[in-house]
Amino acid sequence: MLITYIIPVLNEKKTLKKSIQDIIDLKIDKEIIIIDNNSTDGSKEIIDEFKDFKNIIIVHKKQNLGFGDSILKGFDLAKGKYIFIQYSDLEYDHFASLDMLKYAEKENIDVVFASRLFNLNKKELLIKLMKKPSYLATLLCTFLINIFYNKNLTDIIGTKLYKTENLKTYLPKTKGQGFDFEFVSIICKSNLVIGEQFIDYTPRENSSEKKIKFYHIINALYAIFKIKFFK
Repeated sequence: MLITYIIPVLNEKKTLKKSIQDIIDLKIDKEIIIIDNNSTDGSKEIIDEFKDFKNIIIVHKKQNLGFGDSILKGFDLAKGKYIFIQYSDLEYDHFASLDMLKYAEKENIDVVFASRLFNLNKKELLIKLMKKPSYLATLLCTFLINIFYNKNLTDIIGTKLYKTENLKTYLPKTKGQGFDFEFVSIICKSNLVIGEQFIDYTPRENSSEKKIKFYHIINALYAIFKIKFFK
């Protein structure tokens, strides 16, 4: 199996069916693992429409244990050489996974970061900040990671492609909103080879539906400093 797509889900019925079907339609050796985090909006029923499809694994969790718990479960089940985290809200262009995969194989990359800010000049970055001030949190967290680990990344928050065999020994223990930042910190602290590629990003129209809130910056900073100074 070349690639495993892990699709974590929590109340995303508006975009869920398309996010799954798009991956099914990709002409590549793949499996799909859908982890439902106890959705209550009808997402469970949409997921079950795909239960008889080939190479699809469905996990319905009985309680919401956090985004990180879903990813860890997906990693445990994954059989692909690579793993791509596919967000079911369709904010990230999941078709970029194919370019990220080619890049990883060609350059023998362990982790490919998908960056919304890759190769932007200062003017373009300023425009993005004016339109969406929440990018400040992205820049702050990315700045800290770069300083702490001598990296030159532009966006640590986007989705990622992982080389499975090299990542399973680096998995974090955090299961809540600090998961991704702890994982990034562990990866950057290791000797793993990291690459970065641009990804198209389309924020959902209703920002109140986002699972990540601005106050989650506290979880992010805690995870970043914990790994740097206490692990």
